[in-house]
Amino acid sequence: MNMGISFANVQKMLIAVLAITIITAFVTREAINTAFTAIVLSCLVGFLWGISTRETTFKHLGINSYGIVNVFSFILVTVLFAEWCISMWGNDSRVEIYLLSLVTIATFWWSIEMMEPTVINDNQ
Repeated sequence: MNMGISFANVQKMLIAVLAITIITAFVTREAINTAFTAIVLSCLVGFLWGISTRETTFKHLGINSYGIVNVFSFILVTVLFAEWCISMWGNDSRVEIYLLSLVTIATFWWSIEMMEPTVINDNQ
């Protein structure tokens, strides 16, 4: 039995995110603050929905013992790459370097995953 947040409630939360984002746009008049508000709140809603339907989410994402090790490895490689970039460039903005690192490593990780031969899905 799936007792997660219903899709109707998720839509209501996303409407609230839209309203808060519009209010932020009018109050701050800064595009970057508005964008970060929308991104963070949307990610929070997605995370809450995914966690509330954990069994289904884990099944569709293929998160099992292999998946958890894969996620941990991805996070570790992303942090190591970001710290290496910071030591190389000496940039003051750690957030920008970590976002750049996340996008770069995610692109490589996805590319390598797409090039690997297909294996039998053990989640079914």
